[in-house]
Amino acid sequence: MKNNTLFLNQMSFDTSIIDSDTTVILGFTGYGSVGTSVLNHLVEENDVNSVGFWGTMSWFHKNNIEAPITVYSMNLDSSDNKEKVVLVASRLPIPVVGYDALPDAFWKWLAQEILSWNAKRYIIIGGLREDVRDTTDDSWIALVPTNKYTEVYGTKRTFREDLSIRGPISFLLTEGTAYSVPVLAVLSYCNTFDIDYDAALMALKEVETHLNQDFHSKKIAEFDTSFLETQLEFFQETEDNDFDDFDDFENEEDFENDSKKSNSKNDFSFDSESISGNYRNNKDDLDKYK
Repeated sequence: MKNNTLFLNQMSFDTSIIDSDTTVILGFTGYGSVGTSVLNHLVEENDVNSVGFWGTMSWFHKNNIEAPITVYSMNLDSSDNKEKVVLVASRLPIPVVGYDALPDAFWKWLAQEILSWNAKRYIIIGGLREDVRDTTDDSWIALVPTNKYTEVYGTKRTFREDLSIRGPISFLLTEGTAYSVPVLAVLSYCNTFDIDYDAALMALKEVETHLNQDFHSKKIAEFDTSFLETQLEFFQETEDNDFDDFDDFENEEDFENDSKKSNSKNDFSFDSESISGNYRNNKDDLDKYK
């Protein structure tokens, strides 16, 4: 596995900005890139300030310094001055399934780290494969709250019994359940192998109802990464595949073995079109997650 942009000990974030009035919203590149699309829309269309970073590269965008995964504080149009929202956004496509995905060890650590912030609640956004949707159901959104979330906010599960979840969504839900943390997954049925902005828009509107906020959801605003393409190509060519930086893992050998099992290619690209192409080309790999 070759991914030199995200190492655990490269996190920079002062968690003191998180308190009991903070809602944390997360999204990563899963099916249909629903999570990434929604979080990038929130960053592009709202008043945000970058406050935390994961990654070995950075850039400036709209007066904010950013990294492959960036944490933002978001200013709300709300009469409640105490209410705060923090975004954890995958600003570049970082797949959670398929050959190029980061290993499960990273996502488990990330889930544990984020839940340790002790926020009021956590909402993670993702996609569900359209071909596993129950055709008798009119809903295109599935909700998966932890027991604590249901207890506090009354939200009931609509996710079906015969489906499964992988990646950061799975870890956030299981860790949140184990430690009685209010976590809600908002999942939108989507096109599996291409970026699905319609599904992202449905997920965004669902989040608006839970937070009682207007997130400018008439159309999904995209993050144009074209200014990074040259830098990304150079970065990929010059970085070494050195995993010595993963000192935070209790058993580094187990992590490396997991990485070899989960990733069979040596190349990784952050180009969104390339990622979509990889999903289509790796269709057989995705079939095992049905």
